[in-house]
Amino acid sequence: MANVDLNGAIRGLVAAEVERALEPYRLMLDRLASVIGAKPERAAPGRAPKAGAAPRRGPKPARAGKGDASKFQEGQAVRYRQGRGEFEATVLAIDTERNVVTVERAKDGKKVERPAAKIY
Repeated sequence: MANVDLNGAIRGLVAAEVERALEPYRLMLDRLASVIGAKPERAAPGRAPKAGAAPRRGPKPARAGKGDASKFQEGQAVRYRQGRGEFEATVLAIDTERNVVTVERAKDGKKVERPAAKIY
């Protein structure tokens, strides 16, 4: 049995059909292309367009930090989020350089460091 590239064959058929469908509008499309300064590109008849490499993703841009640890005061009663829960707590210490607040959970007295964005 012959090895047939179905993907390439289908792409070729679709490209040919698109060319046939656009043929009545070709003159108008060429004029529009010349107005905007683009050169009309035509694929060879019956030939599938060559697939290019996928664009590479760059690193994610740095986001502005959420929350501000300096807005809290020691001894202040706050609520914070952790996982799916919310807890009431008291602020024990504030680290503005790392933007982290150390709080003591009211329910069990556990000391926890949380990012300022998670505390309100």
